[in-house]
Amino acid sequence: MLIVVLCFSFGATHLLERMAFKSTANRSHLRIVREVEAIGGNVTASASREQMGYSYDALKTYVPEMVELLIDCVRNPVFLDWELQKVKAEIAEISNNPQGLLLKAIHSAGYSGALANPLLAPESALNRLNGTILEEFVAEHYTAPRMVLAASGVEHEDLVSIAEPLLSDLPSVPTPEEPKSVYVGGDYRCQADSAEKQVAHIMEQNSTTKHKKWQSGEDKSMHLLKS
Repeated sequence: MLIVVLCFSFGATHLLERMAFKSTANRSHLRIVREVEAIGGNVTASASREQMGYSYDALKTYVPEMVELLIDCVRNPVFLDWELQKVKAEIAEISNNPQGLLLKAIHSAGYSGALANPLLAPESALNRLNGTILEEFVAEHYTAPRMVLAASGVEHEDLVSIAEPLLSDLPSVPTPEEPKSVYVGGDYRCQADSAEKQVAHIMEQNSTTKHKKWQSGEDKSMHLLKS
């Protein structure tokens, strides 16, 4: 689903990713775990600066159960305080990872607009974000024009017949204008108390000219530097 992160919701997608498949209005986290395990399934969630993804893998036989549980977890999270605090503590531990900090710095230095926003929730965001803000974020972004339900190995008609009753009341609101992100270039340096050094370099590349650049050798040079 399409996500537009504003200043007051920095870190929300990271927190939502970690809160995925926790308690809902209809199920406890333990019940969700047990239901997934019972059919040998696997659930995952992913977050980026512009989209969120939730997935559920299991045998085709269990498609109705999979779709119902997936939609319940996406649409009806309750953000229990004790679950939220536990996830915040986990995020705080991994947020100091040098590679994660470097990727965050690259975007903040290289872009203006939404792509400059941090993906990993900083400490200030963790202190500010709570269940109410996450509920508002979900209500704003998890709407019909922003969402796609896709399945592999399932007939389209079968998927529609299962999902339509569960999604028919999904709010259909106009899609807001997406803020533009502009590559501006920049430099970021951080003093770290570590013997290891982390360095990253990025540059803008227009996707419409990517093939030409590959033919001219520019992309080949970059891949060589990467290796």
